Order: sequence, then structure tokens, then C-alpha cells
Amino acid sequence: MPSAPISDEEAARRYALYEDYNFNAQAAGKSIGKDHKFILRGVDEYRKRGLGGIDPVIHDAVIAGGIKDPANLKHGWKIVKDENGNGYSLFFKNPNASGDDEEVSLTDLVRESIAEGIEKRPKFEKRNHDKIGEHLLVIDLADIHFLKLCVETETGYTYNRDVARHRVIEGTKALLRTAQKGYGIHRILFVLGNDILHVDNKKGTTTNGTFQDTDGTIKQGFKDARMALSDAILQCTKVANVDLIHCMSNHDELMGWALSQTVAALFEAHPNVNATDYNLSERDRKYYRYGSTLIGVTHGHGAKEENLSALMLKEARIHMSECLYLYWLMHHFHHKIRKKRGIDKPFLMEKDHISMSVTHLGEPRVEGEGAEIEYVRSPSPPDSWHDRSGYVNRQAVECFIYHADKGQVGRFTEWF
Repeated sequence: MPSAPISDEEAARRYALYEDYNFNAQAAGKSIGKDHKFILRGVDEYRKRGLGGIDPVIHDAVIAGGIKDPANLKHGWKIVKDENGNGYSLFFKNPNASGDDEEVSLTDLVRESIAEGIEKRPKFEKRNHDKIGEHLLVIDLADIHFLKLCVETETGYTYNRDVARHRVIEGTKALLRTAQKGYGIHRILFVLGNDILHVDNKKGTTTNGTFQDTDGTIKQGFKDARMALSDAILQCTKVANVDLIHCMSNHDELMGWALSQTVAALFEAHPNVNATDYNLSERDRKYYRYGSTLIGVTHGHGAKEENLSALMLKEARIHMSECLYLYWLMHHFHHKIRKKRGIDKPFLMEKDHISMSVTHLGEPRVEGEGAEIEYVRSPSPPDSWHDRSGYVNRQAVECFIYHADKGQVGRFTEWF
């Protein structure tokens, strides 16, 4: 049965409630005994109809031009000309649009977060790790999604900022404990980014404008993630020297990148932490070399998997010619997939399914035969949309151990 139409007054009422609760649809709906979808439907109608005060003529024009959210159109041109080219062009501004002054100021947010972090951080102490171990430990906390909201009655899982923070910090500690038992760690590569934040703005949408259920505001998520990552990196500095590398992603392309810049700035004076301009850049694919091992890092929402070997050859040609062991660490899917890709068809080595993980047997494959592609598990559970669609993952954080002359020699998983 179709839902009853929403009047302009009702759409405005729901939008005002949404705004009063810091753009948290879950909290707004709960306050009146409704679910988040009830609120978001009104918000969507409010924006579509331009109820924020946009001129009806401008509203109709921008709708015809393909603009989906005319209420937030900040400026534009209206051009009127006859068949001879005579007429006028009018530039307009919408004073009711949520312009940059109403959005989260990245500059202020980063500045405040750095100042607060410096004030609270412990005094850095240089540790001598130069002669310890011969292995690289990669800690890749993939798809944390700070601000994601999962409600147990709806999905079977509880996930919020507190759970995310716990899994970052305690997950890192557990991986460090396990990795040190059988391997001497010479260096740690700590991967930042990868949808560390669930949304990219205060409206509660991803970079491309998809609404998400959120636990709190973007500022709260930004600061909580900063504190959790800082704590995790400090734990790593007790074991070995740490290199930071940022991986761009699709939920938080801008805010995730800004968060990595903030975290790196907090550790700029730390003698055991290194973050190069290249490692922190907005490059979608990055490469890290450790002896004869070359590791590519990318989120997984961009270039096609079958093109990664060719891209590695083009973008890291010198290193690739000198490295026998080639790897890609990928993310985005929240579950495990491992493949070997060489000249022949890809060989599936391992894959997570809903009820089990399957390891595939086949022709023997040895290190150095093509590139190994591995999607990293996520510690964040399915939210309402993923659960409804059947995209259910088993949550975990993972680390990988590489020897300079032998390639990957170990991997560990901490389950939640």
C-alpha cells in the first residue's frame, strides 16, 4: 500500500525535527515514536520541493537542469535570449542555501582537533627499534565507519562510536601481541583512511550524497576517530618504527583525507613515526616497498581488479622490476577475498561467505607468480540496508607480516 502524500507543512516539520537533533534521523524519529525512515522521507520531500525558500522560478529551472537538491543550490545563471541572440543573463544567489559558512569548516575542524590532540597527548619518547626484527607488520584497520549506527533489534548487531573506538584500540593491541609472538618486527606500516568515517558532511551523507544512519555528528565522529587512531599508533610505536599511509575511500573522500592529515600532524614530532607527502597524498593507489616485496594499497571502489597488475607496472615500474613478491591490499567489500592474478586466469584462494569462509585448492601457486590480491575484513557490522540486502559480514581486524626476502610469511585476524 503506497504511503500517503506528505504536505509541505509536514515536510517542513520533519526537517525541523531532523535539524533539531543534529541531523540524526534515528534520534529525531525516536523522539516522536517513529523510525528514521519516517524522518528521512520528510527531509527528502522538503529538499525536493525547495521549501527552504528558493524562488519558484529558480526551483523549476534547476529541476529541469538536473539538479536534485535545489534548496541547497548556492548560485547559478539564468539566461534568456531570443532567436537572434538578444536578451540577458542573470546571476543569482540563494540566501537560504546551506553554503560553506553553514557547513563544517575543514580548516577550523582540523585546527581544533590538532590543538586538542597536542594538549592531551603524552610526551613522546624515542625508542631504539633499529636492531629489532626483520619483518614488516602491516596493520590495516579497514572500513571502520565511525558514526555508523547499527541497532540490535533491527540487524542483530550493536555498532556506534563507542564500539568503533573499542575495536580500533583493542583490535590493534591484540594484533600487536599476536604478531610479536612468532616474528621479530622491524617496521610497521599503519594504513589510515578506508572509510574511517561513515559520512563526509554534517548532512549525514557520503561523498556522493547517499544518506546514512549515523550515531552523532561529523565533528564527534572526526574527534573520536582521531583519538582512537592516535592511541592505536602510540601502541605501535612501542613495538617498532611506524610509517603512516592514507588510503582514499568513497564514504568520506574529503573528511577521511583531512582526518589522516590531522593524525599525521599530531605525530610530526614523534621520532618513531614517519609520514611522507606521497603517503599522505590524495593519490587513489599507493605503493610501499619492503626489500623484495612491493605492496599496493587501494580502497577498491575505483580501478577494476583485473587492471591492477598493469597499473602497478605503469605506476611503480622501477620497484616492480626489482621485486619478486607483489601484493595488493584492498577494502570496500568488508569481507575476505584472496586471489592470485598473473598472466593466466585468476585463481581464487579464499572467500568469505555468509555462513563460512572457504579456502580453495588447485594448482600449486608459489610466491612470485603474479600478484596476490587480498580484500581486508572490516570490524563494522551490517547496518539496516546491508542487513536487509543480505550483505552480512563477520567482523574482524587484520594484520599481515612480510619478510624482505621471502614475501608474506604470516597473517593474523582478531575477531569480534
